[in-house]
Amino acid sequence: MARITLIVTLVLLIFVPTVFAGAAGTTGFELLRLEPAARGAALAGSQMAVAGDLAALYWNPAALATIKTRKGSVGYLKHVVDFNSGHLAYAQPFANLGVGAFGITYFDYGSFDEATETGQKTGRTFGANDMLLTAALSRSVKGNVDIGMAVKFLHSAIDDYSASALGVDAGILYHSPWSKLDLAAGVYNAGTALSAFLNEKDKLPFSLRAGFSKPLEHLPMRFSGEVDYYPDEEALQAAIGGELTLSQFLNLRIGYNTIGIDQRVGLDRDALAGFAAGFGVLWRRLTFDYALTSQGEVGFLNRVTIGSVL
Repeated sequence: MARITLIVTLVLLIFVPTVFAGAAGTTGFELLRLEPAARGAALAGSQMAVAGDLAALYWNPAALATIKTRKGSVGYLKHVVDFNSGHLAYAQPFANLGVGAFGITYFDYGSFDEATETGQKTGRTFGANDMLLTAALSRSVKGNVDIGMAVKFLHSAIDDYSASALGVDAGILYHSPWSKLDLAAGVYNAGTALSAFLNEKDKLPFSLRAGFSKPLEHLPMRFSGEVDYYPDEEALQAAIGGELTLSQFLNLRIGYNTIGIDQRVGLDRDALAGFAAGFGVLWRRLTFDYALTSQGEVGFLNRVTIGSVL
């Protein structure tokens, strides 16, 4: 029992809230909150109404519908305390069906020294990791409305213990003819745990989301925003972002998420908590995206995503 208490308490109650720093911790499977792709991270998670990006697989499946050719991407996230994450994604249009997409996200927490409840090391180490599989289908209806759904399977392992869950995202994206304003809404992580680490199954971080994006009139910038509500946690989170197009080859991005308020601990780097910035480079058929996001005093996260038209 001492070993079980150590493993579950150490990884789930200490490391996971620090890493993801999401809404109030009354749910599990925190990998479902993570933004794996660099473009979305640089916009601080404000991109659910931004269409045509393969990474919409993670932020709004409806936004995949405008993809016209096969796309693939691979990404890497360097997290705090040597935690590492990566993802692979692929999308392909199908005639008379829509756009299908598939993604794999992996998060490795590294290895830990096992210890007793009194803190004495046993000489044994153990690991912890999460793996998320996502499959989505999106299509356009009535010309200016896109709809999409994604099914997600998540498996988490801590030493010899594991838990799994099945979730669904469903979104809609409306391309307004007025001033090129795009509006989006959706439900995320609706589902249930299939198994538990011990006896009690965790809830998924279910949320309701709404967002917009709009190009500015006299500046080559797209402005976007998003509001997320987590009913089980009674938590509200908002984000804004801007993407400035300097040329057809280079974009600069900046964003802010109110999650930064929860990350403040009263130390010097609190002022940057919640802020994000990055850039995107287009070279022939390849795209290179980079994002730097602040976790306040905890540190900065670096994300890189490389994509290609196939």
